Amino acid sequence: MIKKIVLSSFLLALASIGAPYAQQTFTIKGKVRGNTANGTRVYLTKPNETGETRIDSTVIKNNTFTFKGKLDKPAMYRVFLTKGKGAEAKKPENWLASGFYVDAGTITYDGHIDSLPSYYYRPKQPNVKPKIKGSKAQDLADQLAASISKQRREINRLDEEYLTKYHLPSLDNIFNTAEGIALLQKMHPLEQEVDSIKMLFIKNNPQSVVAFDTARNFFYAMDLALTPTEIDEMIGFLTADWKGTPEFASLKAAADQAKRTAIGAQYLDGKILDKSGKEVTLSSIFPKDKKYILLEFWASWCGPCRGEIPHLKHSYQVWKDKGFDIVSISLDQKDADWRKAMDAEDMKWNQYNANGGFDSPIIQDYNIKGIPYALLVDSSGKIVRSGMRGASLDLALEELLK
Repeated sequence: MIKKIVLSSFLLALASIGAPYAQQTFTIKGKVRGNTANGTRVYLTKPNETGETRIDSTVIKNNTFTFKGKLDKPAMYRVFLTKGKGAEAKKPENWLASGFYVDAGTITYDGHIDSLPSYYYRPKQPNVKPKIKGSKAQDLADQLAASISKQRREINRLDEEYLTKYHLPSLDNIFNTAEGIALLQKMHPLEQEVDSIKMLFIKNNPQSVVAFDTARNFFYAMDLALTPTEIDEMIGFLTADWKGTPEFASLKAAADQAKRTAIGAQYLDGKILDKSGKEVTLSSIFPKDKKYILLEFWASWCGPCRGEIPHLKHSYQVWKDKGFDIVSISLDQKDADWRKAMDAEDMKWNQYNANGGFDSPIIQDYNIKGIPYALLVDSSGKIVRSGMRGASLDLALEELLK
């Protein structure tokens, strides 16, 4: 996925929030095992919606470090350190970071410098989370994680199989559609089960910062598979404990935005440019004679978008005579780049330009933060599916048009 702003979902998800209470002190007593740990500078940071704030730093001595501070409420903090010294410490592959909830009192942190989680996702590196004790909020977060761990492991296994059997071959124009659909049919119920467990957790722990973060995480997902009613239900769980706080106002705004493109909502109209450079509205060119239309947002400079085009061409050929159509809207700001990509890809369906990239009004209305982004819409203009990439589109069309 290509994003307008490179901001990890980790940071977005874990900004500190919570119901206010009297300011209290905390102490983090850290232990970092391993012969190379001593002499390493370690930082305490506090993630927020635009990055993170550095709170304090110290040097590991005798494999230990200590941070002290004050907080108004339980919050997510992060311990950041690097492997190596000098030039080695500046290499991103040597950056290590672990996030956890800090609560009042004394919290212990215990990890090994050779196996702590990396700052950036690196699947081939060790990824052993430090042991955190003394934080009630983190204990609750661990309970939630344990309650969905079985499903997450199976989802990850199926996702790896999907990558091997469907996604990688599709890059070479080999479309193992049946295998891809079969894997998603196993994966989707597990994902729905995880969402249901999270919803119940929010309902049962509405006063907790962990529940609040869990709810907010739904709205940072690119492809929200909830209906407006389900979104309202989630917000309702939190209203009594959080209403009147700045955090709740922010969450409510995110929820209201999410409802605009939720499952069952009407697609959003807006101005776009056709291939002649004429300004038109999406509603004026929206195919009226098709059963289902894919609203697909892309750009010439987006590698994953270009990688998805062979599959879109395949799906278009299979389903175009059965009621399927595509409306592609480019975020290219350079007209020449857009036209060159269209010619190179030879896409036979409807092509338009958002005229302004991520700052275009229609892109802002859809709250698109990254591409490719695709919604499946029915002939009445109602959004019926989100996240329509790869075999997810094949599965949807199999279910809706066969």
